[in-house]
Order: sequence, then structure tokens, then C-alpha cells
Amino acid sequence: MKKIISIPPVYFFVCIFWNIILYFLLPNFNIIPNMFSYLGLIFILLGLYLISSSYFIFKKHNTSEKYLPSKYVVQSWVYKISRNPMYLWWLIFLLWFAVLLKNMIGLFSPVIFFLVINNMFIPYEEDKMEKELWEKYLKYKAKVRRWL
Repeated sequence: MKKIISIPPVYFFVCIFWNIILYFLLPNFNIIPNMFSYLGLIFILLGLYLISSSYFIFKKHNTSEKYLPSKYVVQSWVYKISRNPMYLWWLIFLLWFAVLLKNMIGLFSPVIFFLVINNMFIPYEEDKMEKELWEKYLKYKAKVRRWL
């Protein structure tokens, strides 16, 4: 099992910080039309709601969002359509945050976030879940897709 160097929220906040820096340092790339920026605000608010509700579902089932041993496979609400809804909502949030700031280069941050999460964190987490919850997690994994 690979050792995790950091935690996913670090990458999420780095992407947000990166977009803010790009907005100020490269204003010539702030070219996304306003109507998309306003739409982005709606999706950001929706994303915040979905991120927090996914987190509270974990808390309700006394499941750790950290790398502690897993005791339960959460399969309710958004976990019926995605094995990683928090990461999905963070990805959507980052996409629309870049749109809100209107910076075209900022649109690379959700792509980078996706690549890091999909290739570094999710395989580690799924391997951990398979070892700790074995058959329960394998059944869930067979029913529900990784992202959507």
C-alpha cells in the first residue's frame, strides 16, 4: 500500500489559491463571459451544500473522512450514485470557481485536481476499504461507479 503524502483538501485549497493568483497575475486571460460567471456562483453554492451534506452523512454513520480504519460502507443519498461524492463536488466547485473568476488558465486546476485525486488518493482509499470491509465494499463497488 502506498503512503499518502498529504490529504485531499490540501490539493483542493491549493487549486483555489492558484485560481485567485491567476486572476490577479494574468488578467489578460480573464475572458470567460459574465453570464457563465453568474452561473458559476450558483454551482459553487450548490457544491458547498453537497460537500457539507456528504461530510455530515459520514459523521451520521460514525465513519471517518480521515485515514482511520473504516467500519461502515456509506451507501445512502449521494453515495448511491458516486463512490466519491465529496471529490466529485470538489471537482465541480473548482471548475465553477475558475469560471467565476473568468480566467481561462484557471480551468486547468480542476483537471490537475482530478488527476491527483483519481490516481493518488482514490486507489489508496479503495484498496484500504477492500482490505478492511472486504465483501461489503466489493459489492458496493460493483454497484456504484467511481465518479458518476
